[in-house]
Amino acid sequence: MVNRGRKRFCSKVEKSCVYRSVSPVNTVSLVRHLTLLLLFIATPVLVGQTTDAPATNPAPRQDELDIPRSSDPGKQPWVQQFIADEIQIWTSPFRKSSYSSRGFTRYVIPFTLITGALLATDHRTSELLPNTEDQSTWSLRISQIGAPYSLAGMAAGMYLISRATGNKKARETGFLGAAAIGHSQLVTLGLKTMSQRERPFEFRANGSGGIAFFKGGDSFPSGHSSSSFAVAAVFAYEYGKEHKWVPYVSYGVASLVSASRLSAQKHWMSDIFVGGTMGFLIGRYVYKVHHDPRVDGIVPTRAERLIPEVGYGRRGVILAWQL
Repeated sequence: MVNRGRKRFCSKVEKSCVYRSVSPVNTVSLVRHLTLLLLFIATPVLVGQTTDAPATNPAPRQDELDIPRSSDPGKQPWVQQFIADEIQIWTSPFRKSSYSSRGFTRYVIPFTLITGALLATDHRTSELLPNTEDQSTWSLRISQIGAPYSLAGMAAGMYLISRATGNKKARETGFLGAAAIGHSQLVTLGLKTMSQRERPFEFRANGSGGIAFFKGGDSFPSGHSSSSFAVAAVFAYEYGKEHKWVPYVSYGVASLVSASRLSAQKHWMSDIFVGGTMGFLIGRYVYKVHHDPRVDGIVPTRAERLIPEVGYGRRGVILAWQL
């Protein structure tokens, strides 16, 4: 007998099989919802097209040099700035200027195609790992590094310590990092509410059909990936020119957190990809718009570090290198 509209689920423990009803997927409704969802998924990518040119700051007076304009909440309307940035992010899909850039065809279209391919193969990629209990336990422990509250605490601590020590660059990094976390979490929360996708372990337990969207879940996209890559982008842009290893470490840790969410069966591969991409672009946007060039100082190039400065003293010639 053929069980139409029902799916077979077998238990290895009880050695028995049962049939559960699976709701048929309304194709037209699914396509309409996914089209709207992909439009908002591309929001941070579209925002990224407006930040190709770094923001220009007016020439500072001598008495203002000790306080970075963008990294001291006590010296600026930072709440208004945060709200303005949030409006900029959410309205980007509805502005004509977002689609006129060459970057739309170079980034947005490939991003959408890759997301679609990952959505179509999520079921297969989720079964590549053993998915044991120990695997999930250790993966969850590792992923706590990239939890929003962990990263927010780190950014706040960095800001407060650097404010006390007078390190302007670290102060800006902590402040912009916290802002990037806030923006990434708000965008992620909005997309989670819209998509309502079941997590992999929920999907298997409930025996849902389709690709797990609009089932009342909160899997898509990954908030851990989003916040981790948002902070990683801020750190990479702030310190990448001076210390070449910073981007590798920052993005490496963010990738580790993202992979742990996959192995913990908390997210699908497409959740990780979309969340990580969104986080990176939001972090890049925050840095490009609010970075204060005055905190950088003069960073010597590689050639300047190799070529010494020549001076003459009482005891002879003096050679000095910039490190």
